[in-house]
Amino acid sequence: MIRVLTLAAIVAVTPVTLAAFGDEDGLVRLPGQGELRDKADRERAGADRLKPGGGLFVSFDEDTDGTITLEEVRAAIPAAFAAADKNGDGNLSALEQKDWATSLPTRDDSLANPARFDPNLDRRVDLAEFTAVIESLHTDYLNEETGLLQLADLKAPKERKTRRERQASNMLEQRAEEQRRRTERR
Repeated sequence: MIRVLTLAAIVAVTPVTLAAFGDEDGLVRLPGQGELRDKADRERAGADRLKPGGGLFVSFDEDTDGTITLEEVRAAIPAAFAAADKNGDGNLSALEQKDWATSLPTRDDSLANPARFDPNLDRRVDLAEFTAVIESLHTDYLNEETGLLQLADLKAPKERKTRRERQASNMLEQRAEEQRRRTERR
């Protein structure tokens, strides 16, 4: 009985533990983070998941050439800010920012985080703060060789299991197999 309870506890905890491990880029993502919601966006980006903010940049690619220029970013920022500023007061509240992030092509909690856009922590994000964060993110994602931001550069790295994750997975499989054999013998 104790073995069954121990196995049940391990099985219940392991998926949560495994899902919390990060990607190659060092970011810890919850399941579903960065996933493109729309099939057309997935085909256009050539990926199922994007880096944080990637869905926003996909929406900025006005000419759909697969390259997001700084000019496209600068042209799209005021419209993105206006879409987020539901009450039109020129400042984003935390709730407005969260609602805006939810409307993006990807599930992206990083853009829903009020602290990301509000470096002075005054609980309001104005257009200048919003612009600075988006332009900085654009710069961070530029391809070092070409100096351009292409949709291909926004793909999230494939999830790779660490040695510990593989060991935990193998252990669970072995225990499940042992349990199955015991059940068959009865």
